[in-house]
Amino acid sequence: MKNKRTDQIMEYMRLHDGTASVLELCTEFHVSDMTIRRDLQALEDDKRVIRHHGGATLVQASAALFSDAPFQTRLNNHHDLKMALGNAASEYLRSASLGQGCNSVYIASGTTLYCMALQMNYTMGSATLVTDNVSVSQVLANHPDYTVISIGGQLILPSLNAVGHVAENMIRSFSFDYAFIGAATIDENGIIYNYNYIEAGTFTAVLESSRHIVVVADSTKFGKKSFVQLTQLKEGYTLITDSGIQEEFMETLQNNGVKVVVVNA
Repeated sequence: MKNKRTDQIMEYMRLHDGTASVLELCTEFHVSDMTIRRDLQALEDDKRVIRHHGGATLVQASAALFSDAPFQTRLNNHHDLKMALGNAASEYLRSASLGQGCNSVYIASGTTLYCMALQMNYTMGSATLVTDNVSVSQVLANHPDYTVISIGGQLILPSLNAVGHVAENMIRSFSFDYAFIGAATIDENGIIYNYNYIEAGTFTAVLESSRHIVVVADSTKFGKKSFVQLTQLKEGYTLITDSGIQEEFMETLQNNGVKVVVVNA
């Protein structure tokens, strides 16, 4: 029965964005939290999940089913929310460029940041926009007033992100006033994770080369862990998210000096 239930837990998590809490698994399978915790421990021992406070997340091999979904499929998932967050990120950049000058901006990959690029219908003077993603670069290049630089390197499918030694060195040759990045998940301590270790070097290069980091992520990604730790939200960082963010998490971030922008969507 235990083996059957652990398989059912895996299937449940695949159908729920690769993660689940102990409470919802107890409700779903009509067993005690102690039983679910034992099941999750067994799955972690088999390297099938990563346990965290209050639940678990699928490891990279399973999580890749979600992170590597076709671009259009991911774009359509929670599309209105992504557009709202993308618009808020775009407006944040507009205010930054008007208020204190903004000469260089990095826009990373991800469907929400693609939605940001779609809504950047204003002029930023002499600012240069840099991205590692083919889809984002195509959108930005359609704006006649932007200077757009596309990072070179190995392209990975299906996201069409540039990764590897060439991409990392190219990023480190620049200095960015602002960098807009996404997140696969963010745990309760504000640590940002990615599903794919191949992209970790690119993220690290961006973080090292940027004066201010803006993370754009919806609240369904909070309180979860994934495969690769990237960085922690801290002073000098801004988080743009939706009203689903929990008050306790909001307080933790603000105590750490993080600026939090909440979008009512």
